[in-house]
Amino acid sequence: MRILYVASDQTLPGETGGSVHVHEVSRELGKRGHEVHAVVQDRGKGDTAADGYSIHRIRWSPPHRFFRFRARPRIAALIDRLKPDVLIERYYNFGGEGVLAAETARIPSLLEVNSPVVDHRGSLKAMLDALLITRPMRAYRERLVRSASALISPIKEIVPEFAREKTHTVTWGANVEAFQPARRSESLRQSWGATQETCVVLFSGSHRPWHGVKTLLGAARRLKDRSDVIFVLAGGDHAGSATDFHGRFLGRVPYRDMPEVTASADLSVAPYDRSRLRSLELGFFWSPLKIFEALASGVPMITLDIAPLNDIVRDGREGVFFKENDSSDLARVISSLADDRPRREAMGIGARERAPRFSWEAHAAQIESILRGLKAS
Repeated sequence: MRILYVASDQTLPGETGGSVHVHEVSRELGKRGHEVHAVVQDRGKGDTAADGYSIHRIRWSPPHRFFRFRARPRIAALIDRLKPDVLIERYYNFGGEGVLAAETARIPSLLEVNSPVVDHRGSLKAMLDALLITRPMRAYRERLVRSASALISPIKEIVPEFAREKTHTVTWGANVEAFQPARRSESLRQSWGATQETCVVLFSGSHRPWHGVKTLLGAARRLKDRSDVIFVLAGGDHAGSATDFHGRFLGRVPYRDMPEVTASADLSVAPYDRSRLRSLELGFFWSPLKIFEALASGVPMITLDIAPLNDIVRDGREGVFFKENDSSDLARVISSLADDRPRREAMGIGARERAPRFSWEAHAAQIESILRGLKAS
């Protein structure tokens, strides 16, 4: 198939989760024999070919994401020139340029939903929309959903109820070739102050309040007297040794270095705090790359006992759960695993064995099946 993948607010190459997502999906669909054309922001060296797919860079005016819908004529021109069999669009509230252009051209479209289409309780956006009486923003979003031939999303609760019948539940994934246990580096561990006997506990992410860093730091302080446990935090703006616990902040780490960083840990922690982000009341709609990447790296995961995380990580098999927002319980779990190396290693083996189920290759195979169905209908 010839596939046009519209992700106009993303950049390639890029370091964000969205950029990684677009690259990996495009690459894997290309490896499956499809002709993939990814459409991204005009930041780079013109239209290029990369890892088996083509990149088209576009711009619109004004250049803010709020006006992304104004890129529709450019997408229509690409459709006219490339004549794709199907179109995928990465959803954004003020997007829709791909789905609506596809509808006009009468080609099937798949809307990739990574964030809520429906409004959550107390949403400022919804309140502003209501002031306009006709709720134009909600009407526009629902128009996009109706126009799309099908949708994919980690959970169905974040799409309007009328569209759930045509929504496919799809998890995101990891590059299991790049992220693997063989990337473990003793020299990197030594630079963190770890020996072969040290239990390295890794957190990676942007350190936003809902990522649960506060809970993790509370656990780290409770274990500050354990010289055999080191906490390593990748991401965020601060770099340097910690002052109130045994560990260090790495600051921003280039994504190309993350396979080595992840594999060099003994435990990985995803301590989300759902109370800090209202939209998560709709359901835990994230499909976190760092969890899939830890599994692929053979590193046991400590996270929350909530869906869909407990469908990815099985308690006692690939990781362990702790009580949300409870730094004492997190410290207990970390201490227990730090004391039991054979258990950690067994879970690490199980994690690596489970990883292919959540690879980008598996994700692309599911997308391919959906797209073939759309093309045939």
